[in-house]
Amino acid sequence: MNNLGTILLSASLAILLFSAFQTIYGIVSKERKAVELGRLALMTNPFVIILTFIVLLTQLVRSDYSNYYVVMHSSEHLPLFYKMTSIWSGSSGSLLFWNLILNVFTFIVLWQTRKSIEDRIPMMNLILAVLSGFFSFLAVFYGDAQPFREFVPEAAAGRGLNPLLQHWAMIIHPPILYIGYVSISIPFAIAMSALVSGQLSEDWMKFIRKWTLFSWFFLGTGILLGSKWAYEELGWGGYWAWDPVENASLMPWLLTSAFVHSVVIQERRGMLKFWNMLLVILAFHFSLLGTWITRSGVLEGPHSFSKSTIGTPFIVYIIASFLFFTGFVIYRRKNLTPERNLEAITSKEGSFLLNNFLLVLSTAAILLGVFSPLLYGKEFKAPWFNSWGVPAGIFLLLLMGSAPLLAWRKGAGAVFLSTLLKPFLFGILGGGLYILFYSQNFTKPDTKYGDVLAEVYSVLTVGIGVFTIAGIIQEYYRGIKARLEEHKEESFLRACINLLLKNKRRYGGYLVHFSLVLIFIGYAGNAFKINTSVRFFYELQPPTSEEIVYQSIDKAMIGGYQIEANTLKLKPVLISGLGGEPNIQNVIVSQEANYGIYRGLEKIASLDTERRFYPQISHLTGDFETHIPTSEPAIHSMAKEDFYIQLGAIETSDLKSENPDLPLMFMQYYFTPGSETDKLKLFLNFPRQIVANLEVWINPLVKLIWIGSLLYFMTGIFLLLPIGERKKQTKGNVA
Repeated sequence: MNNLGTILLSASLAILLFSAFQTIYGIVSKERKAVELGRLALMTNPFVIILTFIVLLTQLVRSDYSNYYVVMHSSEHLPLFYKMTSIWSGSSGSLLFWNLILNVFTFIVLWQTRKSIEDRIPMMNLILAVLSGFFSFLAVFYGDAQPFREFVPEAAAGRGLNPLLQHWAMIIHPPILYIGYVSISIPFAIAMSALVSGQLSEDWMKFIRKWTLFSWFFLGTGILLGSKWAYEELGWGGYWAWDPVENASLMPWLLTSAFVHSVVIQERRGMLKFWNMLLVILAFHFSLLGTWITRSGVLEGPHSFSKSTIGTPFIVYIIASFLFFTGFVIYRRKNLTPERNLEAITSKEGSFLLNNFLLVLSTAAILLGVFSPLLYGKEFKAPWFNSWGVPAGIFLLLLMGSAPLLAWRKGAGAVFLSTLLKPFLFGILGGGLYILFYSQNFTKPDTKYGDVLAEVYSVLTVGIGVFTIAGIIQEYYRGIKARLEEHKEESFLRACINLLLKNKRRYGGYLVHFSLVLIFIGYAGNAFKINTSVRFFYELQPPTSEEIVYQSIDKAMIGGYQIEANTLKLKPVLISGLGGEPNIQNVIVSQEANYGIYRGLEKIASLDTERRFYPQISHLTGDFETHIPTSEPAIHSMAKEDFYIQLGAIETSDLKSENPDLPLMFMQYYFTPGSETDKLKLFLNFPRQIVANLEVWINPLVKLIWIGSLLYFMTGIFLLLPIGERKKQTKGNVA
């Protein structure tokens, strides 16, 4: 099947070259049939890529160890679902998946424009053919992008899927994020086709808007899912670490957010035409840059792949494409002059412009931080990002709350009393009540809060968040009131629904703002986060089953919570779950510790936290090599805060000797056949007394982050679905 996959990729490259040359010939010679032939070839390529994808998927499901990618990223002991999702766990598989998504979107946009005869369409086809051709070119000529490299001789076993990726969020997080990354290509191709062809009439904006919103929604959803995964799987008590690859996804989302807002200004006021072209170019190339960061190996992170040969051609393509299209923007600058000038910086369009400026400036700062190891010889850590990111985020929140309340052309002073005053007063009141709330309800450490600036930022965030929510409620109230006056037969509830359905862009946008406010307030709780480490003493218990059990009676007090240590077990966990016989390849060693959590005399939770040790198998011999540890934190989520614990390292009781390799000792005990006497001898090798480290975090307001994330997802789906939209009869298609 490797040969079949390679032939299909070669065929894809040939089809795309044919499409590109036919389209170029048709554009130059003004031959409509040549352009149409190029379009049909481009619409054929998605079916070739789909078939290629199915071939690799089949090899993964069948555990075909003649395929290098299958050997390195799958195993016969993986559940079927993880075998299938491992297709995007490695570099070459994920690039094939990227190519698949790109071709599916290309087919959709070509179908949408199939009846259009406008001059800009051939140029859009050419841009998409070249982009898809680049990915097929990598897959044919560069080993690190080839999903069908042979493994000769055939491997004895697969190395399996990275244990960190064996989590529900990582099953859906990568494809959702990839959809966001790749779909930026479509609005970029549409905009650049208008730019290069010189056909800059405003109808292209209507076609580009929903594609841009689609990309923005999926990027944001992917980022939020990644935060959820990091919080639940990595065992470090956080949800965002400013990792280079996290930043790589955040940068195009920020730029797409700027473009989504500035497009409104161009549609309503005829402004920011030049700026919008630059924004869509930046958003597209930053999505490619994020892919390059992940796969070039130039920067390291928990999401990145190893060193790769595709880094050089990838960055060359990004730079060449960026310079080419930016040059065209400069060339067409006279055609991109604004129809109106900015009249007041505190007007609605002024606030949008400030929003754009801050988003782009934040992207530039993140880019500097991402490449700090290369530029400065040291990596900028989270404190550096937070030093400017937190105040920038607060200012963005202020703009998000005030922009809907401002008027076109007029300054804030003209509308302050009518639209801004009440939300402003609610914001002050909300900030004051928040001070009283956290001082009385948040868990306090043994010492007083040490970071006064973080506390101030937290209060500002909540105050501005309340201001924004009050403004949203005010806008909804005014809209509903006006609708009830116009449609007296409607009930209040019906008026609410119709208001939202008849003007989705405006009132659906307010719901998105509301979801982001909840997320920001959730972030504000991080200022009062508590983190500490506790050691518990354990005694080995007599063997009664296949598990090795340690018992403790130690207790600890943390900020009003009492932690009571109970048992710590070493036990086997079968990987496949398919009823197979346990063996050295499919058994995980689990260190599971149970803790009772008390608030005063009341037991509020019984939490089990684990460290799991996955077997790393030699693909050459099929023998055990080593263990890969992963964290399985336990979280008790409450309305005001999360109580989050993670079992850490296990040491000898004297804290001086070398730490015992308990997972390896357990495997010897569990898998060694023999009499009860032999088992007892192995049991006696376990240390009688151990000390287990427990990391504890108390995270205020985290629940609001996940509530806001869910609302973001639901609102985004609502905006994208054709619900409540008025269908207009138009002649032909716009593009």
